[in-house]
Amino acid sequence: MATLGVFDGVHLGHRAILDTTLTWARSERRRSLVVTFSIHPDLVVRGRAPELLLSVDHRLREIERAGIDAAIVLPFDAHWRELSAEQFVESLLVESLRIRGLVLGHDTAVGKDRRGDAALLDRLGARHGFEVRPVGEIAIDGEVVSSTRIREALKRGDLPAAGRLLGRAPSVLGTVVAGDARGRALGFPTANLDVESDCHPADGVYAVLVVNGATEQRFGGVCNIGRRPTFGTSAKPIVEVHLLGFTGDLYGARLEVIFVQRLRDERKFASPEKLVAQIRADVRAAEAVFRRTRP
Repeated sequence: MATLGVFDGVHLGHRAILDTTLTWARSERRRSLVVTFSIHPDLVVRGRAPELLLSVDHRLREIERAGIDAAIVLPFDAHWRELSAEQFVESLLVESLRIRGLVLGHDTAVGKDRRGDAALLDRLGARHGFEVRPVGEIAIDGEVVSSTRIREALKRGDLPAAGRLLGRAPSVLGTVVAGDARGRALGFPTANLDVESDCHPADGVYAVLVVNGATEQRFGGVCNIGRRPTFGTSAKPIVEVHLLGFTGDLYGARLEVIFVQRLRDERKFASPEKLVAQIRADVRAAEAVFRRTRP
């Protein structure tokens, strides 16, 4: 049993689709499958696409955590853009995957000009021997759950709103890269993260839970997202995290940074000493968060 889509964010609406696919597959004693895309199809179709909440690898991690058995990542390009809905179904779903069931989100459509909506796919399924099951909208606070709403919440630093829509705390995945070692010089070494996704929370300081992908070790931490205004503004936001109680080398490690609570806005300090005093206060605030919430 299969489903398909971008699944950017793997939010509560997506989870309803994945749960339906998984339950159906288990009831039929079949494998569950997700077909997703290497890039957002709008980038090829329209020449522009929304900022992605999750990288492909991060998306696949969340799909696996949902219990799905397997996933296929299609390299969406001009070939897929030009296929009609009938050609898409016949070449991919019927000939290549031989699906017996297809779960569709409320806004899912395939093929050129998105002609392959639920009604057409239902007719094509009857012709080719697979059943189509649509999943309706999921609403929170009276509004449909969407990746757009999550992006808006993250950009204003509203972690609770983003978390309600995601069904989990927001997070980013990235690789630790060399920085300027300024944090170490201040007494608070930080891991500078090359974040894989396009979208992350607004500039500010956050209490975070950090998971080392190689070891599955978990640490509390303080994450700063911003442009380091005390030392001169950087060209783009920098994501750096200080791990509480950690000593060692993390260069090259892939970390998942889970945002637990926003602590404050980023701001410019009159001197490095005043910044250090604030970092100490941030660490104490993060420790208090972890004592209360035990994430």
